[in-house]
Amino acid sequence: MIVQEINLYQSRFKEKKILLSVSHLLLLTGLTVLILSFSSYWYAQQFDLAERQHSAKVQEKERASMKLEVLQGKLKELLADNRIDRGISKVSTDIAVRKRKIKFVADNQFGSGKGFSRYLSGLTEIKIKDIWLNEISLAEGYMQLSGSALKAELVPEYFNLFRQNKIFNGKVFEVFELDREQSQDWKVDFLIASRVTPDE
Repeated sequence: MIVQEINLYQSRFKEKKILLSVSHLLLLTGLTVLILSFSSYWYAQQFDLAERQHSAKVQEKERASMKLEVLQGKLKELLADNRIDRGISKVSTDIAVRKRKIKFVADNQFGSGKGFSRYLSGLTEIKIKDIWLNEISLAEGYMQLSGSALKAELVPEYFNLFRQNKIFNGKVFEVFELDREQSQDWKVDFLIASRVTPDE
């Protein structure tokens, strides 16, 4: 009689366990694909959002640059506009003229040989059609005339006769202005004046 022992603990006699079945692998693969698809979609949305935000910031920067250019242009116009300087100069001149008038009255020079009647008489001798004086300011060593004309070319002709008059010979006029208002464009206004320093 032959007796043979069999080792049942050998690996070939052990029950084989399958860790993952085909269905499990398919499910895992599907989940992986789903996760990757969702991640790709999420990253694409984030990229699109960042791109839109960047585009909005670029447009905002361009608008700010355009506003800055407009403001710089306005600043240049204000700096180039000398109306404020002319206004200050006019006020200074008016103050100096008033001081001269007060001094003239205080010195009791009205009615003397140094009065203004000869200037007024001289002005009446200068006549040109369609031109007239609106205001006459006289003080010691100072004269200012403002008026209007129907045509701008009449103004130089008027002051040419003005300088030829012997009473005004030697008068130096350093202020000469012409202006035409839109509401009254049928006439042109003029102003001339001799220079008066403010500290006089």
